[in-house]
Order: sequence, then C-alpha cells, then structure tokens
Amino acid sequence: MNRYLIAGAAGYVGSRLAEALLAQGHSVRGVVRHPEDEVVQRLAGLGMAVWQGDLTQPDSLVGVATGAEVVYNLTSCSVLEPDAAHRLFVDGNRNLIAACSRARTVRAYLFTGSAAVYGDQGERWLSEDTPPAPCFPLGQVLTQAEQAIVAMVRTYRFPAILLRVGTVYGPGRDLVDTVQSGTAPLLGDGRNFLSYMHISDLLAALQRLAHAGQPGAIYNVCDDEPVRAAELYTEICQRLGILPPQPFAKASALAAGLDASVVGIASASARMSNQRLKHDLAMPLHYPSVYDWLDERLPVDEPVPVLVRRRG
Repeated sequence: MNRYLIAGAAGYVGSRLAEALLAQGHSVRGVVRHPEDEVVQRLAGLGMAVWQGDLTQPDSLVGVATGAEVVYNLTSCSVLEPDAAHRLFVDGNRNLIAACSRARTVRAYLFTGSAAVYGDQGERWLSEDTPPAPCFPLGQVLTQAEQAIVAMVRTYRFPAILLRVGTVYGPGRDLVDTVQSGTAPLLGDGRNFLSYMHISDLLAALQRLAHAGQPGAIYNVCDDEPVRAAELYTEICQRLGILPPQPFAKASALAAGLDASVVGIASASARMSNQRLKHDLAMPLHYPSVYDWLDERLPVDEPVPVLVRRRG
C-alpha cells in the first residue's frame, strides 16, 4: 500500500484518480476546498481522507503532506481569471511544495499543466525539449508555474515531474456531445493540431509516472496521433448526420469578446509527441488516437448522409 495526496481531488481527473487508487487498496488524502460537495462525500465514503485546504492559502496546508509518498497537483481554475490562475498555479505550487518539503516523506510530486505552454507551433512536432512559446494568458501562467517548479527541483533537488497534458476527454467530457451541442466552436481555419488523451489512459499514465517517471523530467502526456481540429469536427458531424460548423475567425472571436485564453486553446496548433512517455513507461494506450474512441462511440458501417444543418 502506498500513501497518496491529491490536490484537486474533487475535479474531473482528481476524483477519478482517487477512486482508482482507493479501489487498489492505497491510502488517499484529498485536498478540497468544499468538503460538502457530493463527489467529495462519495469519495470519503470509499475511504478517502478529506483535507479542507486551498493551495493559495499556505496556512491551510500545514501538515497536509505528512506521511505522503506521492503527491499529485491536479488543481484547475477558470481560464477567464488570469490573476486567480497565477495564484493557484504559481503560488499554489510553491505553497504545496513547501508543505511537501516539510513532510520529508514525498518521493514524487506530479503537476499537470497543458499544451498551452507551447503556444501556436503550426505543423511542427513538439517534444519536451521544444522551448515554451506561450501566446495567450493561460499558457504564460503555466510557463511561469513550470519555471517555479524547475527552480525548486534544481535548488532543493525536489522530486517534481512536470506533465503537459493533452485535452482530456471521456465519460463526462464527451467530444461528440460537445460538437453536437455547439459548445466548442471551430475557431481559426481549423488546420491547427489538437493533442488528446482519454481519461482512462491518463489515469494509467499518472499512476505509472509516480513510480517510473524521472524526477525533474517533463512529459507530454497525450495519445499517438494529434488531429486537425476541422478534420475531427467534420468526422464527428458526418457520423451524426449533421453539417460541420463554419470556422469562426480568431480576430472576430476576440472582437466579439471571447477570452484570449479560450480562443488560444481552441485555435493554437500543438502537435505534441509522446515518445518520451512511451519510452519511459512502456505503456500501451487503450486509445492511441481519438479516432479509435470515436469508432466505439459512433461506429459507422455505412456512410451517413448529411440530414440536418447544425446551428452555429
């Protein structure tokens, strides 16, 4: 049995990781802001120890990492609040790492960032050695967070691992439902590459990285096949029998008041390579491509005619 600490245990990834670890018989302590939430109560019923804390408030973290061997920082916040993102990702990592250092039991600390640090890189394949080039606020904040963590790794030999995670999808984050409902408009020309990771593969990777990942390393955590946004949207719409959405120019989206980070996430091209992940973990992916998942989600035996124009 291992002892895990999960910051962000009430979130989409954190709650599922906590449940998986508890099912394996491990000890899990979850840091949450609102212990009364239904998902937290459910995890507590499964055996998770609940710690009410806020990474931006260091006093709430005193003793949080006592006895913990592996720490996951899976926290997230709205991209619409850059100041809040800076407090959570930059200051929050510093505060949590300080608490971990005081505990003296932590042997692995994993922070989940995203492809936003790469910015818009066009056709280029992106390895972990590609210099960050953030071009919107969230990417800039996450780059600063990575720099703060790397400084602690180098100064204190702290065993942190940085993860640049592709767009996570799966139950509760269904790409088909997103496209069908129009909640994810096609911004830009649609030729940008998007890197994805199914939640089941992400959970497996997070668990393996805690034991096989290299301290101080950066990993692109994504599937094998980045896809062009327009091609994926078109494929989903064809299987649904609806017309694909019309592209919405980035400049028009910004002029209409859409947040710069929202526009950047949707339109930037991040063609991430997962070769380091596959080399170090030797882990096969259940869904090497989002299209493998799509074949399960919307199997097509015969071409589906376009019947209805999708609004938006």
